[in-house]
Amino acid sequence: MTYEHLLAKKPEDPQNPKVEHTLVGHTRQVMQAMEVLHDVLASQVMDFIGDAVSLSAWQTANLAAAWLHDLGKANNHFQNMMRDPHFRQGVRHETLGIVVISEHLDEWLTDFWGNHPAWLKAAVYFSIAGHHLKFPDQKERQRPEVLFLGVHPEFRSFLDIGKELLQLGPYPELANQPYSLLALGGLKSRLSRLRRKLEVEFSPHQKLAIAVMKATLMAADLSGSALPEKGQEIKGWLKARLKVSLNQKSLESLVNRKLKGYPLRPFQKKVQEERSATLLLQAGCGAGKTAAAYLWAAEHAQGKRLFFCYPTTTTASEGFSGYFQDPDFEAILIHSRAKVDYRLLQNMPSLTKTEIELRALNLEALDTWPVPAVVCTAHTVLGLLQNSRRGLYAWPSLAQSVFVFDEIHSFSPRLFQHLLRFLEIFKSIPVLLMTATIPPGRQRALHKICSARGGMAVISGPATRENAKRYILKRSDEDNAWQIAQKVLNKGGKVLWISNTVSRSMTLAKQAFESGLPVQPFHSRYRYRDRLIRQRTVVDGFLPKKPAMLAVTTQVAEISLDLSADLLITEYAPIPALIQRLGRLNRFADEPREARMALFIKPPNPKPYSPEEYHEPAIEDWLNQVADTTHKSQSDLARAFWRVAEQMQQVEYTDTIHCDWIDDPWRSLSNRHALMEPGYTLEIVREEDLALGPSTEMAMPMPIPYHLPWQRWSFRGRYAIAPLGTITYDPFWGGEYARETPGFEII
Repeated sequence: MTYEHLLAKKPEDPQNPKVEHTLVGHTRQVMQAMEVLHDVLASQVMDFIGDAVSLSAWQTANLAAAWLHDLGKANNHFQNMMRDPHFRQGVRHETLGIVVISEHLDEWLTDFWGNHPAWLKAAVYFSIAGHHLKFPDQKERQRPEVLFLGVHPEFRSFLDIGKELLQLGPYPELANQPYSLLALGGLKSRLSRLRRKLEVEFSPHQKLAIAVMKATLMAADLSGSALPEKGQEIKGWLKARLKVSLNQKSLESLVNRKLKGYPLRPFQKKVQEERSATLLLQAGCGAGKTAAAYLWAAEHAQGKRLFFCYPTTTTASEGFSGYFQDPDFEAILIHSRAKVDYRLLQNMPSLTKTEIELRALNLEALDTWPVPAVVCTAHTVLGLLQNSRRGLYAWPSLAQSVFVFDEIHSFSPRLFQHLLRFLEIFKSIPVLLMTATIPPGRQRALHKICSARGGMAVISGPATRENAKRYILKRSDEDNAWQIAQKVLNKGGKVLWISNTVSRSMTLAKQAFESGLPVQPFHSRYRYRDRLIRQRTVVDGFLPKKPAMLAVTTQVAEISLDLSADLLITEYAPIPALIQRLGRLNRFADEPREARMALFIKPPNPKPYSPEEYHEPAIEDWLNQVADTTHKSQSDLARAFWRVAEQMQQVEYTDTIHCDWIDDPWRSLSNRHALMEPGYTLEIVREEDLALGPSTEMAMPMPIPYHLPWQRWSFRGRYAIAPLGTITYDPFWGGEYARETPGFEII
């Protein structure tokens, strides 16, 4: 087959493609985008990579990568695929591209390579290979040979771009070169030889420079592909949106509206004035940490951007809706279910003008670029370290931002290790960390990693609030707990009962219902849209003037519910989780008029916690110190925890976690290493619910049903479709595996 045009994108009419669909046209668009990224990110990039390379060398190398990134599309497989939707290529263009460059253009580029440090040549190759996060290409496509189209007239025009850019001499005479895709003598052996030439010992600074180059090329390719397709002029669109930033007055106004005339607390003022690159804010629930965080951002994000990172989608949505009802600047909520929350939660702010524009143009992959404030989950930011697309696509914004990470005590060990690595890599960027209480091992790890950031300042919450005697803690059994709960409910009070497993929570809730108590269950095993309703019902029902309520919940109450109970009943759990649960008791007043009771019940087993998390001797020791006849404060709980924790075997974060973005320059594969430990649940949509709404609304997390052949179920994206009758469901009680499938315990 002959090809009139070399295509880079699929056109409506291959015989008359738009300029941006051709290899030459697309290449020029990507190089335009790269020039804007250079203009916007120059100072930030140099902060990252230090003296690894000069700014001019880094920019030239980036432009060279932008020029060469799609060279491999000049092959018969790719060109056939652009014209025939049923054709499947035998090799990806990134793979073929770096082989062609190394065998046919490398000598022509000798003067260019010689003007720069030797490792920068490898960086250009690695960026080209990895700009789609599919390198090395590991698919077997059953085609014996691919033909590189070196003599096509438009490929010569493509070479002219680089000749002018890099001031090169006459380019070499090229032929239409066949490449075997068979095992012996094929591309794999050529790649192995190329890898041995390119992979030298890179310094940490050089590895970071390579990672930054990869991310920048991906951003340039993304904008060079998406914007022309939507009729947007690249340079004008990018300059107007990538240069947006925050100012001090706008962020201070955000806090002032939230405080409604109340004066700043001394600790909030102290946070605002702290100038350390890393700040750890330790304060109990309800102290005003979030307001302090935005005041900190008002100082540190002046002329920059802000990423405010929460541990869960629920806390991110709550934090966003609580502060961004009508700000003086644009902000966006980003997590996997943000669209559902916008649609279903009544307290969500309206979509901004920019979000509406991006949705209309289908440019949501660029959603962080035009917005100076992003509220998201920690996974959004830390995912960059494992080559997640969401994190990499946000790179132009991340590079210009300061960061707040909330509730860091709730991070899993693996996620916390990623936070440590983030602090190590982004050492020049201001970061605020927030927690109610943090284990000594984690605090030691933070101090150690932050020594290269100039140390870590630590600020505590307001002494008046931290030392207020608000709790009466007692051990109890279930029968005694029911009696005390009944008395509180009879007086119109609010009771929060937290169990560690869904099955025990549901059993307790049904027991209360049968006894005629005003019970509201809430746990994780609801369809997502019903979970939002359940959460709102519980939170609103705990408002001061509402009637008596018994909320029976699981761990979802620890960091998701902004409520204040008159009585807390909880099963034993890891001590930081217990302290967090106590943050939902007698919560709102700085100095409550009287202390409120918390009852602690020993569960029949430690599920779902691991033995390392659920350390029963330590829990008993902690209760021995705090569950006595005296009233306790938040600081009493924290001090007792630290005394106990020093006697426990602490998780010591001594090993640096492997991060694909930094540590493996040759490879560029997405999400090979998870940010979280393997879970025990599966996102499931019942077959009965498929017609009732989008999967994101109908999905619920259920325990992996090892007693069922779930691997053979159909999937919609990441959602498993449970066959009819597998799960019984009620919007009030939640989901359970059907009784006719015995032998499985829901936890």
